[in-house]
Amino acid sequence: MTKIPKIRTTPDLVRKELTALLAGCAILILFSASFDAPMGGAANPGGIPDESVKAPWIFVGIQQMLKTLSPELAGLIIPLVTLLIVSMIPFLSMRRTLDLIVFALILGTACLLTFWGQLS
Repeated sequence: MTKIPKIRTTPDLVRKELTALLAGCAILILFSASFDAPMGGAANPGGIPDESVKAPWIFVGIQQMLKTLSPELAGLIIPLVTLLIVSMIPFLSMRRTLDLIVFALILGTACLLTFWGQLS
């Protein structure tokens, strides 16, 4: 009698995803329990010094560009062109490798600007 091979079904996928979710949550909990959050002093209602004010991490790259470029270019044109290029990648589909290169360049630039903004 021949053995019928197993076919992977939805419960197998759900089990793998649940395992990955629980492992990720465990790592996050251990990491957050190991390190304290960098909190500043108490809030000052009289004002905040400009040097210590930073945008949320997702906008730090734009804030960094605003320090060096004109506001129209750094705050409007570059983000809009970037969003347009990223949104057009599925429709242009020139070549798979070219798509990946364009996406990697945009992602790398965003990461570079974010780290640069956080460190400055």
